[in-house]
This record gives sequence, C-alpha cells and structure tokens, in this order.
Amino acid sequence: MKKQSAVGLFFSMFLRAVVVILGIVILVFGAALLMKVMKNGKSSSNAPATTVGANVLTEAEVRDDLLTAEPTEATSTEAVTEEIPAEPAYDKNILVLNSTNVKGLAGRWCEKLGGYGYANTTASDYNETLENTKIVSSTEGIGEELVQYFNGASYEVGSVASGSSVDATAYDIVIIIGTGDSDN
Repeated sequence: MKKQSAVGLFFSMFLRAVVVILGIVILVFGAALLMKVMKNGKSSSNAPATTVGANVLTEAEVRDDLLTAEPTEATSTEAVTEEIPAEPAYDKNILVLNSTNVKGLAGRWCEKLGGYGYANTTASDYNETLENTKIVSSTEGIGEELVQYFNGASYEVGSVASGSSVDATAYDIVIIIGTGDSDN
C-alpha cells in the first residue's frame, strides 16, 4: 500500500468534499426546479382557456388580398354601429315594493340587489297584487338592466302614483315585486 504525504492526503480529502458539496447543490437546484415546474403546471390548469374566433387571422394565415384590394362599395359605405349600454343604476335611489302576501319579501330583495351592487334600496309594501314584477324608471335607460334579476319582469318609464305608503316619486326606480318572484 502506497503511503501518501500530508499534502496529498489533504488534497484528496478536499477533492472528495468538493464532489460531495457539488452533489448536494445539484440535488437542491434540481428539487427547486422540479417544484417550480410542478407549481406552474398546477396553476396553468386552473387558468382560463384562451379561445380564438374563426375570423381571427394568425401569422400563418396572411391575407395579402385584404391589404391590397380596393375597397368595395359595401365596405367603404358600411357604418359601424356601437350599442351604447344603458346607464347602470348602482347609484340611483331604488324603492322595492312587495305586492305579495309574503312578509319581508321586499327587504330580502333589497339585500339581494345590494349583493349585485345596488346599495341605495328601500323596502315597503304595495296595496295591489301583481303576478309579474314591474320595474318603473323615472328616466329612460336607467334601471333597465334590473329586469335580468326577476322572472318575467317588465320595464317601463313613468311613475308609480298610488299603491304605496311611501312617496314613490322621490325614487329614481321603483320595483314592484310580483308573485312570480316571491320564492326568492
């Protein structure tokens, strides 16, 4: 067996220590990389899917004919119409009237509408019984989007002159809950 000098023994041990440390570093970085890949894999499966419509051109579908073609009469005179959405009634005063015999229904609807962002609501009773909910706005285009929350509701512009113990003219929108919405 060959005898090693103290310096040779030192370098031999030093070299082994370096190899062990490098192995540990490689393991740590490998584990960190694996965790990052697995984490990204999980979050991408929860991410919303992106869809591309049939009329979207990709780089592979270059349409030079669209760039060089002269405009036809149909395309040059074609007007672009943009539908302007009705003004949301979030900041309007809304009176919710209960036309059914279900106690507290108008209050429950006020809470439900509050969850949709309509915070300025007041509940009261209505003297007549309606089958379908009626939404009455004091101004055209305000509150029309409220129809979506009710079953078969109607929308009209005007005022509610009678049937309520509360002065309905003080409100921007009056919702009279009908029996068709009494289960909500």
